[in-house]
Amino acid sequence: MPLHSLPVEVLYLILQFVGSDSLRKHNACCLLVSKWWYKLAEPVMLQELVLNANQLNQIPDKAVEKLTVYLQRLRILMPHTSNWHADEQLNDVFSQFLPRCPRLKAFGLRAPSDFDPENPFAPATNYLESWSPTGLFDTLDSSAISDLVIDTSGSKFQSGVHICPQILKIPSLRSARIRMHNVCPRLLDLEQDSKIESLIINLSLKEPDRFHAGYSRHCTEPKSAYDLYDEMVVAATAVTKTHPGIKLLRILCHKHPYLEIVTSDCIEGTKRILSDESQDWSDDGLPDPDDAELSDWDLFTADSEDEAPATLAYPLN
Repeated sequence: MPLHSLPVEVLYLILQFVGSDSLRKHNACCLLVSKWWYKLAEPVMLQELVLNANQLNQIPDKAVEKLTVYLQRLRILMPHTSNWHADEQLNDVFSQFLPRCPRLKAFGLRAPSDFDPENPFAPATNYLESWSPTGLFDTLDSSAISDLVIDTSGSKFQSGVHICPQILKIPSLRSARIRMHNVCPRLLDLEQDSKIESLIINLSLKEPDRFHAGYSRHCTEPKSAYDLYDEMVVAATAVTKTHPGIKLLRILCHKHPYLEIVTSDCIEGTKRILSDESQDWSDDGLPDPDDAELSDWDLFTADSEDEAPATLAYPLN
């Protein structure tokens, strides 16, 4: 049957199955079949976008007009360079662009490490140290997003900025995944009418191919990585009692010395292992053979609790 003979509803389902990412990757062959086909495919292609911060800053007005109609899922990749000077403009761009996207349901912010395989021992660069995300979360507070991912393992934010109490206040939010250099139990100060059903907090700054892995640290207090992990698990467990609508709440951290990711299920009260770093944070993993005898401090291993370093050097798996 010729393509043009199919009902529009069927073609739309086909395009949805192909997905916006595949449509963009194969732009020439997938979109330029005909003007008729392009009109059907373009809205699907624009439902989900991955942009770096520079692209977001430079997006043409004509493109913004289309995105405000179709965009449903947006992921922003922060450039891993200390020479990036658009940070002062970024909050303005967010405040002008995001409110114009009424169909936006999912937002992600990713700041990867600047690891260079050819220079593996080069010190990490905090390329976001001059940027405060407060303006971004002010904008998101009035949005209708239900899915939030903040993964900034590659850099700290501006010193002195405390955003934990603000992150999960979005009224429509149902799912969140959080990993930052600094985090604290204030992140779990949920409103009584919070709609959150799924929350995963990753305290491991481990990334693929790195020769070391650090831990998140407390936002406002000079506590060890162990103390933070313990506080987060206790606070998360308490939240599950006061918010029965939460179906999944986990705290992740890596385990010495093999960098296996331990996921602590704060509803079930169990620990499991995500041994493959490619696994999704929400994967169930395998039972932790050390769960019965594992103390939380065994996750970190240091001469003393007070001396636990923020970054520990380990061999890779």
